[in-house]
Amino acid sequence: MMGVRELSKSYQKGLEFYDQGLLVDAIAAFEEVLASAAPGSPEAKLAAFYVGQAHATLAEDNLNRGARQRAEEHLREAIVKNPKFPDLHYQLAQIIAESGAIHEAMVELEAALELNPNYAKALVMLGVLAYEVGEYKAGAGHIAHAVEQEPRYDTSTYREALASHKKGDHRGALTLFQEILATNVDDISFHFGIGKKLYRSGEYKEAAESFEQALSLAQNYPDIRNWYGLALMACSEPKRAFEEFQKALEVNPNFTGAVINAGIACEMMKIPEEASGFYKRALAIDPGNLEARERLERL
Repeated sequence: MMGVRELSKSYQKGLEFYDQGLLVDAIAAFEEVLASAAPGSPEAKLAAFYVGQAHATLAEDNLNRGARQRAEEHLREAIVKNPKFPDLHYQLAQIIAESGAIHEAMVELEAALELNPNYAKALVMLGVLAYEVGEYKAGAGHIAHAVEQEPRYDTSTYREALASHKKGDHRGALTLFQEILATNVDDISFHFGIGKKLYRSGEYKEAAESFEQALSLAQNYPDIRNWYGLALMACSEPKRAFEEFQKALEVNPNFTGAVINAGIACEMMKIPEEASGFYKRALAIDPGNLEARERLERL
């Protein structure tokens, strides 16, 4: 088993690879940490987080190249390390639904919705899949719930689909529901993905603009709010960033990353007492969170 110094070296090596975009190497380094760190320790939790993030990024890259099987493998690895990220379950559901495993995809969507019951995009997809397998009432109900959470789904297409459903024209309703899923969701994912790439490239202003576009289509996604807040902080706008983190936490109060980021924004605004409160809140959610503990100690 590695000593503390060796663990630290492997962790730092993993971070360097991750920051350079050498994700396969980063995974190998963080797996070394996981193999030696005590289960549940701060080192193990952080290493697991980065392994999950690296697999998620590799999945996205493989999807962009059309390598769906490899993308699915990476997403499953990401979920093993980070089972509480609803977007990972949603992305996996997309891939396996396209392969024809509809019921398995529905299970992944239900897992995403357990983590975030207001996840409108997942509700729409679950509704469409339920409709495809003949669960018409349940499918329409899921989509109606999505519309309640995200009013931008309340379009003329949705109203036409609902009318067809009520008339018993299930084939016509399904076609229209699928149209809703294919248009709005793809636009959201596109802008969100572009924003993350711009942020990672250090183009923070442009990243913020992409996140704004994504949010114009879907206001209730805490992950997008969190990334938007990060971009605003990088643009030296901590007050606006703090507002975005707060909005993310209104949807998902246990979003540890947004809680910590709200604390960082408070530090940038020179209100350490507020920052301390957020770091303590993060530790109440995740007692082993190393970043929250270190920031609290520094304060």
